[in-house]
Amino acid sequence: MDRGNVLSGAAFSAVLLSTMVFLSVLLIMGVVAHGYIQRSVTQDIREDLQARWELFAVDYHDEGAAPLIVLIESTTLASAKNRQAVGLFAADGTLIAGNVKTLPDTAGWQEAPLHVAAGMRADDHSVSYLYRSEPLDDMTLVVGEAMDRTALIQRTMFRALAISGFIVVLIMLWAGYIFSRKSLRKLERLETTLARVSDGDMSARMALSSDNDQIDRIARRMNAHLDALSRLMVTTRTTAAAVAHDLKTPLARAYLGLGRALTRVEAGEDPSAEIEDTQAELEGMNGIFDTFLRLVRIEAGGDGAGFVEVDLAALLDDLVETYQVVAEENGQRFVYERPDDERLVIIGDAAMLRQMIVNLLQNAVTHCPEGAEIHLRLDREAERIRLTLADTGPGVPDAAREAVFEPFHRLDSSRGRPGSGLGLTLVRTIAERHGARITLADNAPGLRVVVEFAFVEQAIHS
Repeated sequence: MDRGNVLSGAAFSAVLLSTMVFLSVLLIMGVVAHGYIQRSVTQDIREDLQARWELFAVDYHDEGAAPLIVLIESTTLASAKNRQAVGLFAADGTLIAGNVKTLPDTAGWQEAPLHVAAGMRADDHSVSYLYRSEPLDDMTLVVGEAMDRTALIQRTMFRALAISGFIVVLIMLWAGYIFSRKSLRKLERLETTLARVSDGDMSARMALSSDNDQIDRIARRMNAHLDALSRLMVTTRTTAAAVAHDLKTPLARAYLGLGRALTRVEAGEDPSAEIEDTQAELEGMNGIFDTFLRLVRIEAGGDGAGFVEVDLAALLDDLVETYQVVAEENGQRFVYERPDDERLVIIGDAAMLRQMIVNLLQNAVTHCPEGAEIHLRLDREAERIRLTLADTGPGVPDAAREAVFEPFHRLDSSRGRPGSGLGLTLVRTIAERHGARITLADNAPGLRVVVEFAFVEQAIHS
């Protein structure tokens, strides 16, 4: 397995992509915030300058020019570092009062450098001012304020965004590295477990953590597959012995039958009876192989992708017509019950389900004596559909109820009854393939077989 390294892990790659997206969003937010702050601060300064200009104008109209000059001089002296620019100019452009040395060329609202008098900003034409220059009778009043506060706020904002973004990126990359390293270690453990299994250690299983992440879910499924593989290997060994045992007798009979047929041919007699006996033995062997291959195909059938809606009630109605006749011919009483006017739908394979029910019915009819009662019932309880087949036959001992599902297992060790010993094995395989639960119980007397399926309510409303 090529695991790569921590930095090439899916977790780290996802975090790296998230980091790039985060930085892009952060950059866009910075640009948007820059424009918003600039507009907001400019609007606040503009409203403040408007109020101050009107205050000077009102003072001039109420008190005259002399008090206005005193107010302007006191304002400029109180302005820290010449942040506020105030100038009162005569009609010819001569400065009367204030710290603005030169009358601006353009009247109205402007944002441009001003020629400010003494102070730290004297003749500093790199500083932009927002100002209002309007006539006041035959004079001109200029009121402005330095805009470097906006630049300071913007620089502070960008510095805060940069620092916070850097910290967030570091945390994200660190978290991505930790998660990726954790995932890599889990993958290494998976690889080690698979290597042990490939070396023949069928007890090896994937270690699971409490994270329940994608790797844990995969490991859980792999453990389930390994459990099934282990059971299959045990079953295969058991089945191989059972196949050899079950095929030994019919092969021997077929061999002897052919020998007798040859003897009759050499004697000039008719060998038809011996050949028919041999053919019957070979057909029985062929039936065993067909059933066994059907089991293998069902177990290897995948995850049920081809399943469709199946109405069990309709399926049973069709089969009951046949087996009621068979039971009557054997002198048995057959009773069938199901809810009226209700579709009992499951998701599955109709052919498999038919085979399962046929095997159960055939098993009951074959093993029950004359006068026995066979009771087939289909009903629904909560979210389960229950198929119950009860008979008053010989039943199955408690100790053998699990063993009867094993391939080629028979209660009749002498093989006196016909059959391959695969009927109930096929029944359980089909039931498990459909996610159903099958149980055997004592019917006192006889056997009760219960198969419970999941009810598909959404199917009948679609």
